[in-house]
Amino acid sequence: MVSSFARRTERLAEAQRQIGLALGGEAGARSAMRQAMPVSADTLLRLVNHSKLSTPATPKVLGVDDWAWKKGQTYGTILVDLEQRCVVDPLADRSADTLAA
Repeated sequence: MVSSFARRTERLAEAQRQIGLALGGEAGARSAMRQAMPVSADTLLRLVNHSKLSTPATPKVLGVDDWAWKKGQTYGTILVDLEQRCVVDPLADRSADTLAA
């Protein structure tokens, strides 16, 4: 399908957006050229910037751990989604008030 006044199909734009997400601007442009989908690095970055990112789901199992920004001097708390195995939020300090908020 093509939007009105579009210069590329939605399928091509999605393929180029995926290349931009994986490789970035210049490397993505070189890879797209080899795949017979010529596009500039700026256009790849524009496609990535205008893409709609999915909102992460609310974690069901949350892990809390202390960790060191700089060992012996600065410590923080990190919240981790244990099901998805990804960081939810690094907190600046180890206080209970910060964790509760």
